[in-house]
This record gives sequence, structure tokens and C-alpha cells, in this order.
Amino acid sequence: MDRETGFPAPSEREKINRAIEKYKKILRNFPQRADIGEIKFGLADLYVGRGEEGDYNRAAAYYNDILKTSGSFYLRARAYVGKAELLVPGIKKEKIEEAVELCRIARKTLKDDLTDFFAAKTYIVEADLRLVRDGPGDHKIALKIHEKLIQERSAHWYFRARALLGKAELILYHYPPRLAEAILICSRATRLLKERPGDYFALKTKVIEGELRIRRAKFGDFNKAEQLLKEVVSFPHAYHDLLARARLDLAEIVKHPLARKYLKEVEQMEGLDPYLTDKAKLIANKLKK
Repeated sequence: MDRETGFPAPSEREKINRAIEKYKKILRNFPQRADIGEIKFGLADLYVGRGEEGDYNRAAAYYNDILKTSGSFYLRARAYVGKAELLVPGIKKEKIEEAVELCRIARKTLKDDLTDFFAAKTYIVEADLRLVRDGPGDHKIALKIHEKLIQERSAHWYFRARALLGKAELILYHYPPRLAEAILICSRATRLLKERPGDYFALKTKVIEGELRIRRAKFGDFNKAEQLLKEVVSFPHAYHDLLARARLDLAEIVKHPLARKYLKEVEQMEGLDPYLTDKAKLIANKLKK
């Protein structure tokens, strides 16, 4: 685990748990170590990699502690982009500018070097944030970032996979004539993320490809979409936005009584974004007919 160049895959949960206990023991027994900031950062990264309920809050606490106590500009820059990434799943639009600013602050130290793991991370996190906000010019800037990462072969594979996913999502919303291209792009992202099946973006790739196929609606697309979306809803994870989205997509394409079951499960979920609750209402009206 000490030799990880990025951060660990949830499929290696046993190794992650052992490493977390190791790092916590170091923090308890040697709080004055010279490299204690790196230990805290490594622990935060392990929590992000594990992704269990409450892990993002634990990681945020360590990032905040680093920003309060560390004098290392490089470590502080990594903590800034770590905090920004924690905001991406389920972020509220009013928080997006704050998160984009965290990426800018980090990039001042990390420079424009896409071969650096954390510099590349600042770009993909900013692109994800702009996709959510979708303000004037946001999706064009995001697309440029995606293309930049996709074309840079020396950039970390994880961020190239996320760039492919981001590009596919942009096509879904803004370039409907390119649906077939976007489906192929999702396949490329899935291959890159195959070692991280429980990762937020690995699961989101399945949701996006499912929605692309539902929109294209060619022979076999609904069956493939149903298969992908059922993989998301059956996989144990804490990503409520993806779970609700996949259930609503299934409610649109499967037969009764299963469609009603998926809709009811979403209606019982709390804290969903307004666009998901609005979509649930639309589907409920369709099911009545």
C-alpha cells in the first residue's frame, strides 16, 4: 500500500482496512513525526478509496487539519484538490464556485504538468464541477479539459477514464447526434476502470451508458441499458444520487410491477437533488397512464 502511485481500489478493501489501521496507529503513537502531514494525507486518501458511509467526512477532516498545520506548499495543494474532489458527488450548485477555486489554488503550486498525479486531478475535478453547474461557457471549458486529459497519454489512467466519462456525459446532454460515439467512449472508460468496480465514476459510467442507450433506443439498447442499470442498483455502495438515478431510469424502461417498485424506492429516499424528485414525479404521472 505504501507503494501505491495513486490511491487504492475499493476491490482491495481488506488491504485498505489494514492500511487504515496501520496509519491510525502511527497517528496515535507518533503524533510528532516529521512526516505526520503525509501520514494524514495518506489516511485521507485511503478513506476516499474505500468510500464507505462517513469516509468522505473523515477524509475532509484530515484535509482540513493539513491546511491548518502543514507548512508544505505541495502537501497543502494536494489537500486543496482533495477537498474539491470530495464535493463532486451530490454537490449543490451554490458550492461549485468554492470548489473550482480550490482547484485553482492547488494549480498555482502544482503547475500545468499533466504527468503529475495531483495536477491532473485539479483539471478533472474542475471539469466535473463545471458539468454540474452548466453555466454559460462551462460545458465548452469542461470539454477542452476532457480532450486535454484524453490526449495526454502520460496522464494517470484514472483521470483519463474520468475525462472519457465526462465527454460522454456532455454528449448525452448537449450533442444528441453523437450518441453512438458516446457509447463507445463509455466502453473505453469502463475498460480503464475495470479494477475499481465500486468506484463512484465506474458506477456512473454504467448509468451514463444506460441513459445514452435509452435515448438512442436502437435494437437491443433497452436490454443492455437494463443490464447496466441493474448492476448499479444491486452493487453495495453509498452513492445515493447514482442509486436514485439508476432506479428512475429503470422505472422508465421495465414493465410493471417492477417499474412501480423502482419508483417507490426513489420516493422513499431523502435528500435527493430537485431534478431527481422532479423526474420521479414525471415518471409517476406516466405510470398512472
